[in-house]
Amino acid sequence: MAWNRSIGVLVLVMLMLSACGPDTIFLRPALDTPMQHVKNGQNLLTRGKIDAANDEFLRAKSLDQGYAPAYVGMALVQGHRGDVTGGFEILRQAKQLAATPEEMDRVNKGFEQLRGMLPENGK
Repeated sequence: MAWNRSIGVLVLVMLMLSACGPDTIFLRPALDTPMQHVKNGQNLLTRGKIDAANDEFLRAKSLDQGYAPAYVGMALVQGHRGDVTGGFEILRQAKQLAATPEEMDRVNKGFEQLRGMLPENGK
């Protein structure tokens, strides 16, 4: 009987100690990449959430200073904020950083999008 009581007390103590510990934090390193942040930023930009998109592009840039798509996103944010000229300046940086044909294609598409934001295009 005393043995059962000791086991019961031990189980209760173990449960209490485990219940008081810190919450488990599951890290998702695959979601904290420049590519993922640019993708998030693009989705936010299409939904009109300019400031949130900018935060994503800035995070991508902070993870990789040479990641051209982050600069393309920042340039488009500038364009949406009405500073198309500033957007073109950022795109020129992106053009210099583009390391692959795919990145260069994104830069060129960024130039096209910004040209569409110019006042003479009815926007």
